[in-house]
Amino acid sequence: MTVFLNYLKRIFRNKVQAFFILLFPLLFMTIGFVSNEPALKAAVIDNDRTPFTTDLVRQLGSMANIGTVREDEIEQKLRSLNVEYVLVIEPGFTERLIRGESGGITGYAVKESNVSKPASSFIEQRLGAARAVAAAVGRDPDAFYKEMANYDERSSLQLNAHTFKDVQTKETSTVIGLVVVAMLYTALIVSLHVLINRNNHTLHRTLAAPVTMRRYMLQMIGSFVAVAWIQITIVMVFMKWVFNLYFGGAEWDIYGLLLIFSLVGVSFGVAISSLTRNMVQACLFGICIIVPLAMLGGAYFPIEGKSDVIDSLSKLTPVSWVMGGVKKLLSGASLISLGQEISIVLMFAVVFFLIGTFKKADTAK
Repeated sequence: MTVFLNYLKRIFRNKVQAFFILLFPLLFMTIGFVSNEPALKAAVIDNDRTPFTTDLVRQLGSMANIGTVREDEIEQKLRSLNVEYVLVIEPGFTERLIRGESGGITGYAVKESNVSKPASSFIEQRLGAARAVAAAVGRDPDAFYKEMANYDERSSLQLNAHTFKDVQTKETSTVIGLVVVAMLYTALIVSLHVLINRNNHTLHRTLAAPVTMRRYMLQMIGSFVAVAWIQITIVMVFMKWVFNLYFGGAEWDIYGLLLIFSLVGVSFGVAISSLTRNMVQACLFGICIIVPLAMLGGAYFPIEGKSDVIDSLSKLTPVSWVMGGVKKLLSGASLISLGQEISIVLMFAVVFFLIGTFKKADTAK
């Protein structure tokens, strides 16, 4: 374990390396929160101000930037595109809804635009479910509010929350995609360490030491894997308890999948070191490979349905398979059910390791 511990000390002794390994993924994944900022500009005039309408406005805010507007400004604001959707709630609307009466709420949007359709669809879905709850509880206001409060607790009268789940799933998938890309970038440190050892003939001196080349390489690579696992653990803690990302109960499965993918990152770094001669070449070559891997793999944005050619090319990248696994886990699948995705990810890791070890064997000779 001497080589293993020595490499860990060398990696974390360098403050720049430690910062890049531990903090770069956290900084990089914040791009996901910026890119998922709601695009719809909406305004709400709530003249009812009941707990139901207040909650309705709050949930609408998860898919739109909510602003303020006066009723006499609605037409002018829509024409100037200062707002794209305006919801007006009249006084007594909630009471009328509970009694089973229609009306009392009106949505305004730019006729030629489809941007507001998700918001208007959500309002219709939410109101339809609320009317069903009101009818189920016999038009009793107290019972209505009680059942609506149980909405997020999966009660017997649970409403369809797919709209919010889809938004949350998309955000989580985007952030994890950026984490995957950051893992590949930090894997370049692996290639730099291997290159340093090769250029200063550490590998050659190892042959004269009481340790075999195989043990040396295994402990060195093991230290890189350990660093990657530390990195993933810190990232998962921040995503779960600091950024409060939606995982749908699959946080441990996603954690396990990322641990498996870390083998690809480490082996990728080893492969880069075998294909380059110095640190400048390793960095440039690595960046040139990572960018298309990330784009074709759907780490930056979804690529499903773009074209048959892109779909086919994406299957040739490990990023595509890990992102596909993440989406399945967020949809309710278990890690055990991802046999195909995990097998292919491990296959990529083996291929990258073989590329690296083949060249190392030549060097040893």
